Amino acid sequence: MARQVKPLPPSKRQYVRTFPALLLAKQILNAKPAPFPGFIDPCLATLHQRSPSGREWVHEIKYDGYRVQMHVRQGKVQLFTRRGHDWTNRFENIALAAWDLKTYAAIVDGEVIVPTPEGHSDFHALEQDLGAGRSDRFVFYAFDLLHLDGLDLRNATLLDRKQVLAELLADAPGPIRYSEHVEADGAAVYENACRLELEGVVSKRADGRYRSGRNHEWFKATCRHGDTFAVAGWAEKNGKFDGVYLARNDEGELVYGGKLERGFDEADTTRLLALLEPLRTKQPPFTAPRRFPKARWVKPVVLIDAEFRGRTGDGLLRHPSFKGIRQDLMDAPAPRRATRASGRRGRPGLSARRS
Repeated sequence: MARQVKPLPPSKRQYVRTFPALLLAKQILNAKPAPFPGFIDPCLATLHQRSPSGREWVHEIKYDGYRVQMHVRQGKVQLFTRRGHDWTNRFENIALAAWDLKTYAAIVDGEVIVPTPEGHSDFHALEQDLGAGRSDRFVFYAFDLLHLDGLDLRNATLLDRKQVLAELLADAPGPIRYSEHVEADGAAVYENACRLELEGVVSKRADGRYRSGRNHEWFKATCRHGDTFAVAGWAEKNGKFDGVYLARNDEGELVYGGKLERGFDEADTTRLLALLEPLRTKQPPFTAPRRFPKARWVKPVVLIDAEFRGRTGDGLLRHPSFKGIRQDLMDAPAPRRATRASGRRGRPGLSARRS
């Protein structure tokens, strides 16, 4: 059960202004006084085949998890997905840990993962834990700082923002960790990441500003092929589940992406069919290239992640494997304000206050 503590009293608010991270933030260029902005559309990396090289780039590990924006304001903690859905209750262990950050108001960009003993990130385990309502294995890797105690940092350089972020997280609780970067040859970093069987590399301009949306300030290079697809239907063979049919976006039009049959366990199948059954339709959501006698068509609402070895000449996936359901990309639209309470009484969305 979430602990109940009182919000920071007015008599102690002056102390907040002496925190080391804020003192450092006041010294960097282009940090401007500004009110708390609420949810900020995240900066998205553009996919490249290889990591760029040059002194203007720094490189970070690409995590295989859910992009999350952490908000701390007036003793309240909220955690938002990439689309702005409030998932504070689902990431409770991280929300509880964020109470102890030495800040009065902050917006931190990062990724929630479930780490493996080898130091990798396990997306399937993350998705299973979310489905089971557990959060004890979640780790939040923070890689950017957008706002701190009345200062908008988005126009400061990436390295300046990360320097302040490192100070903010210097003694952060275990579930919240700073995402390190390296200043080295991009090609070598990418090769080492793939050799270690990591997800890939995100390369960022060292002097880059934080810009919402997909742009060329950040590039990503993956060691494995992977993407998000809409489920167009499922197949049955002898009355049993036999995989799903995928749809992909081709210049604004849904087209057939192939059939996915591998990677499902019994729990995955049960959960997926529960989502798909209410969406059944008589016709496929794309112009079918051939007959699908085993198909049960659905509205293309449910999104899943799949890994694959490549694509055929007509765009179908080669040897695809299921990774997880992307509920973070499927829910309600982003809230207008990030300060609204959410969740049940006693949960972090309502009572996440620092002592």
